[in-house]
Amino acid sequence: MVKFQMDKITGGSRGVQKGFTFIEIVIILLVMGIMATMALPSLQSGLETSKLSAAAGEIAAALEYAQLAAMTTGQQVRVTVDTGADSLLVERFTITGNIMAGAAQLPQADIETGGFTNMAHPTRRGEDYRIVFADEDRLNGVDIAAAVFGGGGSITFDPVGTPSDGGTVTLSLGGGTATVTVDSLTGRVTTSG
Repeated sequence: MVKFQMDKITGGSRGVQKGFTFIEIVIILLVMGIMATMALPSLQSGLETSKLSAAAGEIAAALEYAQLAAMTTGQQVRVTVDTGADSLLVERFTITGNIMAGAAQLPQADIETGGFTNMAHPTRRGEDYRIVFADEDRLNGVDIAAAVFGGGGSITFDPVGTPSDGGTVTLSLGGGTATVTVDSLTGRVTTSG
């Protein structure tokens, strides 16, 4: 009986409404937009850090591969880092002269006649070991700010894995930097940044 009287006062039975009003949806979207705007710089910074790490890893891998290839093949292997093209190239020394000319003792110039030729990429069948940052989505935008090995942008490993010089490669993207360093005595490669 009490319930019946309440229904008459309130104008009928009270139903339960389901869902959101338009105002509630607008407020939720506004809060989500503010949160996304606040998170965007962190996401962008994380992407830049990831690209720098990937680029430093590629350069370190090329240097370590060159050292290992020199030791296993008994040939000199050179890595050239081109700051203008933001790229790197791995080459090995190939003898082109005739070292078996029949003489009892060959002049030094005849023994070392040859030149550097492109090495095959170890994981990309049929391709030279050349990496151009602009061609790789995960490296695109990374700038090779400096590559200093001795007096230039290349380093050569001899057949026992000793580098011609030590040096560094400095990478930059946005406000971040990364450095790849080669020890001049051991050829050990380290990355930082």
